[in-house]
Amino acid sequence: MAQYSASMITHSFWFNEFSQYLELREQGISDDDIREMSVDENYFQQQSKARSLDMVRVVKQRVDTLDDDYFDLFPSLDMANQKLVNLVASVKCNQLFDDFMYEVYRSELLLGDAKLHSYEVEAFFNQKQVDSLQIAAWTEQTVRRLSGTFKTFLREADLLEDQGDYDLVKRPLLDTRLEFLLQTKGATRQLAALLGR
Repeated sequence: MAQYSASMITHSFWFNEFSQYLELREQGISDDDIREMSVDENYFQQQSKARSLDMVRVVKQRVDTLDDDYFDLFPSLDMANQKLVNLVASVKCNQLFDDFMYEVYRSELLLGDAKLHSYEVEAFFNQKQVDSLQIAAWTEQTVRRLSGTFKTFLREADLLEDQGDYDLVKRPLLDTRLEFLLQTKGATRQLAALLGR
């Protein structure tokens, strides 16, 4: 049975920080030194040391899901596709977010409805609460905050656009090099979610 986590509640999309982290790695700076820069120098300009620690830990987890092929490709991608790399890395770090992308976002692309309503997100979480005792034990506030976090990530990745009563679902223009890389690396589930396959 899948292990789920609500830890994303405290995470942000952190696209700029993700990009800067990759740039520092490209310059040969180690993960330990980046962590030190983050905490001691507030390199990523977070509000507190605790936030700096949390951010650098999460961004490192995302970076660790990727390999040199992604690192080599990243600088040559446009910003929209760089955001998708950050999103895919985030999805790989959280099984529930992966499920959400595959079961909710992908379904919206397949159906062509292009409108994601709150009740559809609630239905996803209701089903997960039936399927998982772990999620069933979460408070209503946790579920509400997590659904908000998921939507925020998709908005920041330019895959959703807030329309007030619903979110407009946007199909990404995936760079063919990134599409090929995802396929080659076996990220077929994430690719299917992004392409609506």
